[in-house]
Amino acid sequence: MREVILTNIIKMLKILGVLTAMVAVSLSVYQQMVLLCGLAAGYLMGFVWYGVMLGRLWRSSDMTVAQAKSTMAMGLILRLVLLLAVFGTAIQISVEQFAAVVAGFAIVYVLGMVLLIQNNYSRYL
Repeated sequence: MREVILTNIIKMLKILGVLTAMVAVSLSVYQQMVLLCGLAAGYLMGFVWYGVMLGRLWRSSDMTVAQAKSTMAMGLILRLVLLLAVFGTAIQISVEQFAAVVAGFAIVYVLGMVLLIQNNYSRYL
């Protein structure tokens, strides 16, 4: 499992590096470099969300069904509170920052899930 997670993280960081460079160039053209901070906050929140989810899944494999359901439900609640707090803070700053945070979070989360599905799918072919 550690090899899978490490491989996915390395792939994700490479893709995010290229994507962030493209976004930075685009934002510099429109003179909106301040939105890069929102994107970075979204990336960080996406990594925390993804890491907590993978950690809880990993730990729940050694539990009974009732314990696993309980720990996954608690993890979902904690992740949703994190999401609400960060998005709430971003919307207080500006709508543009909120959009940047949401975009950063969505990019990391969707990319992580796609890489995880791709890795598991390629094992069974």
